[in-house]
Amino acid sequence: MLKSLLGAALVAVSTSFAAAQSVTVTDIAGRTVTLDAPAERIVISEGRYVPLLAVLNPVNPVEGIVGMMNSIAWTDPVFEEQVFEKFPAAKDIQLFGKSNKESVSVEKIIELAPELAIFGVSDHGPDAKNKELIDQLSAAGTKVVFIDFRMDPLNNTQKSIELLGKVLGKEDNAKAFNDFYGERLEAIKARVASIEERPSVFLQVHVGRFECCWGMADGMLGPFVEVAGGINIADKVAPGPTAQHTAEFLLAENPDVWIGTASGSAASWDDGKAPLPLGGDVSKELAQDSLAKSVSSVEFAALGAVQNKRAHAVWHNFYNTPFNIVALEAFAKWIHPEEFSDLDPTATYNEIFERFTPFEVEGTYVTSLQ
Repeated sequence: MLKSLLGAALVAVSTSFAAAQSVTVTDIAGRTVTLDAPAERIVISEGRYVPLLAVLNPVNPVEGIVGMMNSIAWTDPVFEEQVFEKFPAAKDIQLFGKSNKESVSVEKIIELAPELAIFGVSDHGPDAKNKELIDQLSAAGTKVVFIDFRMDPLNNTQKSIELLGKVLGKEDNAKAFNDFYGERLEAIKARVASIEERPSVFLQVHVGRFECCWGMADGMLGPFVEVAGGINIADKVAPGPTAQHTAEFLLAENPDVWIGTASGSAASWDDGKAPLPLGGDVSKELAQDSLAKSVSSVEFAALGAVQNKRAHAVWHNFYNTPFNIVALEAFAKWIHPEEFSDLDPTATYNEIFERFTPFEVEGTYVTSLQ
């Protein structure tokens, strides 16, 4: 009996040790962070990171989340409904801010007593330059790691997934998704390498939300254009990730392909608001009709890309999610339709949700002028 009791005690100690081991990682900001993993109480900078956590923990994506800066609904209200239906505990997650880092309450974060804070290196929430907040959280016992799907997603998506896999104790799930992502990324690169033609492309941000015409160039989805085999016409004139260009510039350059990011919803479009809609509440028919209407204005109608039916739109939120591979596949298919005729970005998005998450895709996330 004594041997049995000693054996049980050793197993208990071993299990406890395995459950929380010290792990040291280097985050995307280049910071070395040591913590006990898996972290059991976490806060995240934006509600849009919940789909990411679903990939790492499909059994319960909201497990351990005690706070987030803003709600899931801020960027994806339809997805939030799915989360609340499947995991009602998500309704109890506390908010410690609103839509930007200036709104963040560090006192609220400390009150939630998280072991780990997951922030974007440079997004709407606290970023790597916010030394005061980092120091305050560190003094309170919260470790901070920075990830990135926004500023340099092609290089940082897989690194961020691997990093989170380590600190959350979900390395196998992280590797499975990274393998999926990497295979598709490398397949596109390999095929593009053998294509000589490089069509010109203008990638416009938030179609209908701002004055014409904000383009993406050196950052976010901008580099996806080149990787997909195109020439981003904003690259030679844009000083950073995004910049405003005149309608005259767009007409003078007359790109072969025009791609817009859509940040509106079906509800806002029905209310007469201008932002191009895509997302969970947008049907295929509405996506096509609203795109046609959006490019019918004077600054677009004369473009060869519009006249030749090479105008397309992609869900804006792909610019800050590990599912950005869907946008890359769409760009490749639109820039080189013959060479990538076998790609189906919508099917890829569905497969991600089916294979790696407990959720399913609703709505429309890519569309083309018919």
